[in-house]
Amino acid sequence: MAEQPPWEDLPPLCWEAVLRSLSSNADLQSFSSVCKRLLDISNAFRTSLAIPNQLTPYLDSLLSRRVTSLKSINLSPFCGNPSSVLRQIAQFPLPLERLDLSNQESLRFDGLRQMGSKFGALRVLVLSKIRLLGDDDLVSIAGHFPLLEELDISYPRRSRKARVTDDGISVLSQTLQRLSRIDISGNQSVSDQSLVVVAVNCPCLREIWFRDCGLITGRGIASLIKKRPQLVSLALIDMEEETIFCEELVDSFRHAEGLSHLDFSGSFIWDELLMSVAKANIPLECLDLSDASGFSFNGIRKIVLKHRGIKVLDLEGARFLTDGDMSVVCKDLGSLTSINVSRCINLTKTTLYNLTRQCPLLKRIFMERTNLRKDDANETDIVVNSQVRSLIIPSNENLTDECLKKIGRMCPNLWYLDVGVCLKITGDGISGVLKRCPEIKHLDMRGLKNIGSLSIDFELPQLEGLQAGGLKLNDEQLAAFISRCCHLEHLDLQKCVHLSTKGVVKICKTLREINLWGCHNVRNDVPFLDWMVSVRPLLRKIVPPRGFVPSEIQDDFLQRGCLVSDY
Repeated sequence: MAEQPPWEDLPPLCWEAVLRSLSSNADLQSFSSVCKRLLDISNAFRTSLAIPNQLTPYLDSLLSRRVTSLKSINLSPFCGNPSSVLRQIAQFPLPLERLDLSNQESLRFDGLRQMGSKFGALRVLVLSKIRLLGDDDLVSIAGHFPLLEELDISYPRRSRKARVTDDGISVLSQTLQRLSRIDISGNQSVSDQSLVVVAVNCPCLREIWFRDCGLITGRGIASLIKKRPQLVSLALIDMEEETIFCEELVDSFRHAEGLSHLDFSGSFIWDELLMSVAKANIPLECLDLSDASGFSFNGIRKIVLKHRGIKVLDLEGARFLTDGDMSVVCKDLGSLTSINVSRCINLTKTTLYNLTRQCPLLKRIFMERTNLRKDDANETDIVVNSQVRSLIIPSNENLTDECLKKIGRMCPNLWYLDVGVCLKITGDGISGVLKRCPEIKHLDMRGLKNIGSLSIDFELPQLEGLQAGGLKLNDEQLAAFISRCCHLEHLDLQKCVHLSTKGVVKICKTLREINLWGCHNVRNDVPFLDWMVSVRPLLRKIVPPRGFVPSEIQDDFLQRGCLVSDY
């Protein structure tokens, strides 16, 4: 009799530590494919599951034997009446905490009622984009799940038969005493009254979202802040001047105590309001002013000067900003970890250099559609910032290879780089930045028209995702590049019209997803797709060249763990 492997006796806590140490999905897949024992171990630690229609025939088997520790179930991909699936799920003793039923036609409470009786301790319920959602539904939800802490009823599909009003929100708030976060965005029949009753009735309330609620005004928001000063997050999104402008709102921020996240994106925001935020005694860490209007640099300056603990700053679309403005505020952003100045068309490489030099904790930089161009900086301008992990700079049409290489020198530890549609970038620039940044996990170079060749003579062991849509790479160039990527999982080749079936068959063995939409020279028949799934056992999703596959083969592919999807 064969001797039992020594790892068979390892306790669950040891296996949990092993799985957490794995660096990628490919590593986890390799772990689980060794033998049935390791497959069972990896499934035991799986905590979330999305359920499309194709998966329902295998649901009993999954829940009874394979994924028995689920804390989150997502039924938003499911089309049809979810009641039978909910009843099926309710048969199993899962430690369920989160349920997502978004995108359903309506709520049929026979299935939800069983879920409530079995999983009454559910903490998070997501009901976004439900077609028939009304006040009676809110009453039922509160009755079935009285311990809810987070509820999303945003953007119901418009219907004459049902709608959510202030009355429904009032009843809901009286029952859900543990509610800490609620999203009522897109409910056109709720008004300031809903904000007041939620503030009064929900003592644990910390976050409330009310985007696209036309009856909510600045006065209602002011009442919310005064009655619930412990709010930690407040989003005033897409509010117009006539609904938000009032002195009561300006005055209300002096009552705030816990606000750490403020989102004013898309709204009319005037400097006096920003001044009141600057004066407020709040632990502000995240400020979003993307696509907002009505304010000036002076308002931004006052906030940054007072709240130097800001970690996330979004100024996308603030077209008035200059390099001089950014050099002023960078001095006070020592705690910054993420900044978005996309579509600030006056900002150049000077701002990028100042950010990397003066913000030592910075991890993410977004500078899409700015004015990065030919680099004439001196060597003394280059300061290495090893903390920067993500650099998103697509659609900088004048960005040159030399500037990109210099950016690679400044940020040598990049994990994510997006230079899509930077039309002057060539293969030399891509090769240069990859050599400087060996830790890159995801590279987006879609739409680079000047990539005539792409040759590298070094390995890219960390690269997991490559978006190369629209590139003029031929079979040999693609194969040569991918041969350097031993852990590639996600490959987007849409509209690569110079590729053929011969090039695609040489794809990396660790691949999990591939997009071939628009690759006209690649075969789009069942035998070829079947071959791909057979020789690439880790493949989980294929988008075929013309985006169409006969539905009858879906089940066969799904049984082997691969979804064939339209574009």
